[in-house]
Order: sequence, then C-alpha cells, then structure tokens
Amino acid sequence: MKHLIVIPAYNEETTLPRTVADLQVLPDTYELLIVNDGSRDRTGDVAEELARSSRLPLHVVHLPFNCGIGVAVQTGFVFAARRNVYHCVIQFDADGQHPADAVPLLVQACLEKGFDLCIGSRFLRSGANGFRSTWARRLGIRFFAGLISLLSGVAVTDPTSGFRCAAPKAWRQFARHYPEDYPEPESLFWCVRNKLRVGEVPVSMRPRQGGVSSIRWWRSVYYMVKVSLSILVDRLRAVERALT
Repeated sequence: MKHLIVIPAYNEETTLPRTVADLQVLPDTYELLIVNDGSRDRTGDVAEELARSSRLPLHVVHLPFNCGIGVAVQTGFVFAARRNVYHCVIQFDADGQHPADAVPLLVQACLEKGFDLCIGSRFLRSGANGFRSTWARRLGIRFFAGLISLLSGVAVTDPTSGFRCAAPKAWRQFARHYPEDYPEPESLFWCVRNKLRVGEVPVSMRPRQGGVSSIRWWRSVYYMVKVSLSILVDRLRAVERALT
C-alpha cells in the first residue's frame, strides 16, 4: 500500500532541502511530490536536484505561474488520481513546520479508525507543547473551529492546519473540486457536511524554518470574511450523493 506526500512550494528554496531530508526517514511505502507553484526563486531547480538524490521516489510538477495553495494541493490530488496507485494522500508544507515522524500517525488513524480526513492538530492536549502561531492567528483558528462546530456538530481544534491526510473517499473528490484560496477550513467543512469521517491527532509543530508567510494582516481580514462566507454558502447545499 503506497501513500503520496504532496509538498506545495512557493519560493521555498531555502527550506525545501531540509524538509525533503526530514522525510527520508519514512519507509519506502511513501512517495513524494513537490508542486512548484510558479516560484520566482530557485525552488524549481532545487526540487529537481532533490528528485535526483532522494532515497524515496520524488516527483516534481511545475505550475507555469503562482496559482495559490489550493491549486497547488489539488494538483497533488490530480496526480494521485491519474497514477491510481496510492491509498492516502498527505499534505505537508515545504517550510519545515511539519514533523515528518508524525506522517505515519495520520495515516494510521485513517487506516485504523476509518477517517476520511485526518488533521494534525497543534491544539489537542498532548500536542500543546509545540509552536502554535501568533495570538491573532490562534483567535482566527478558534473562530473557524467554533463556526464549523456550530454548523455541523463536529468538534475540531485546528481547522486551518495544513498538515493533513486524506483517504480515497476524500482525496478523489478533492481531485475533482477543491477550494482555490485558503482551502483547509472550506475543505474540512465540505467533508463534515457530506458525512465523511473527520478526525485529528496531536502533533507538535515548529516555527517556519525560512521564507515568509503569504498571509499578512490585511489578507487575514479577507481570509476571515471569504472563508466564513464560503462555509455559510456551502452549508445551504445538499449532501452530494455521488461520493465513491
């Protein structure tokens, strides 16, 4: 049973080598995919160099221009669907925040507990000793967690986490449709609205190891409004019966 780790990367030439090196501890049931999201630095060249030296199979896809995190991650789901050899698809940031040794924990939760989407949470009790972002972002995370819980009845603690594992029922649908901007809370709500099983496991994350976050304060306001409206509109839609 093979699993695919999707690494969306935009201007991550400094952090990408360490991220890929950390992932080399995983068994050979895992393959890696770097999606170079139209980077303006040497991210694409670095990704190609890493593909030649990686112990694990490492694939590289270059997007022609910066499309955003949603498109980059969906590219990974489409890649998995076309190859049709993977069971789980794991999203893993290129900036060094996510712990490689926690990847099997997310996969194991999907396999043993039947989760369709498993999220690595910074806010479950045993994961509370790691980096948990700024107070302003934590406030936003709590807001989305409360909104999703209110509208769905499903309790989550870290709806914006970009460290997540999708089982086939989820990622095959994501390959067909996935939010373009800030997709984590929207895709999570889509799962719970459509009665997919969602769970979390505690993880201890690190601060960003390099580069600069694309989310500034003014974009955070846009983020809050857009995602909230998207979730509210999605709540009005009927359950999709064609899930396979």
